[in-house]
Amino acid sequence: MTDDNSFAARLTLVLKALSISGGRLAADVGVDKSLVSRWCAGSITPSAHNMTRLTTVIAARHPGFNMLDWELDLPALAARFGVLLPAVRPQLSVPSGFAEWLMLPKFRDAAFASASASAALAGFWRTTRPSPEFPGKFLHDHVIMEATPDGPLRFRMGLFSSRLVGWSMAVGDQMFCCATNQVTGSSIFAIFNRVHRPRIDVIDGLTLACMADAGGVPVAAACMLERIGDLSGDPATDDARYEDLLAKHPIAPEGSLSDDVCRHLLFDVGPTALRAGGDPVLMMRSMTSRARGSAPGTL
Repeated sequence: MTDDNSFAARLTLVLKALSISGGRLAADVGVDKSLVSRWCAGSITPSAHNMTRLTTVIAARHPGFNMLDWELDLPALAARFGVLLPAVRPQLSVPSGFAEWLMLPKFRDAAFASASASAALAGFWRTTRPSPEFPGKFLHDHVIMEATPDGPLRFRMGLFSSRLVGWSMAVGDQMFCCATNQVTGSSIFAIFNRVHRPRIDVIDGLTLACMADAGGVPVAAACMLERIGDLSGDPATDDARYEDLLAKHPIAPEGSLSDDVCRHLLFDVGPTALRAGGDPVLMMRSMTSRARGSAPGTL
């Protein structure tokens, strides 16, 4: 979340006031559209060279605009463009029941235990999961996981324009995860099996989400995450790589997955499966889990 008087907030206001898309601005300034996205997100600010070009582009659409205008606070900048700021929403307090849950000793213990798991999981990941929209196909989402100072793992995931932000916490041999689309409010929940290693390369488990259809049909599925790279330590570089990954087509190419992986993620459950020695409900047993780790510094 960006500060109300940050450069990101000012740029977002200007784009809305002039009805300019991020892609259009990127083309006019002569930069990649992912760079404009990071300016608007507040992860980086423009270089002096790009700030000059950006100001020139804005001035062409709003005569008289200059570099000093970027120093105005939001109300003054809004007045400069003749627009009204949206009403400020009041800060909501945390419901008492939720606050009590956050204070549970087990929750605090889990947050502490999550610190080591977060370090073991930090990096770039790719999911593999059955597609509910395209039966028989598998999807790849891309994920960036980052350790936080207070324990829980922060992660971002998505494909194309769908972006979710969430957290994960270690409890025993599992990772409990929740992520929300900041625009639509839709959420995804997951429980993954993990291994106790200084570096984790594969985890698997079950996810629960809603399809992107008119009814928002709830869907549960098996899912596997595989590490595909490490963080560079530079947030701007990592954000750029994440954006590049999200641009990849999400449908797994035909023949790219082994039969073994397909069987691990797509299997029968219910009465018929039970009679044949299978499970009555969707399960990801630890004895058949693919979760594994490796020595630090290896892939």
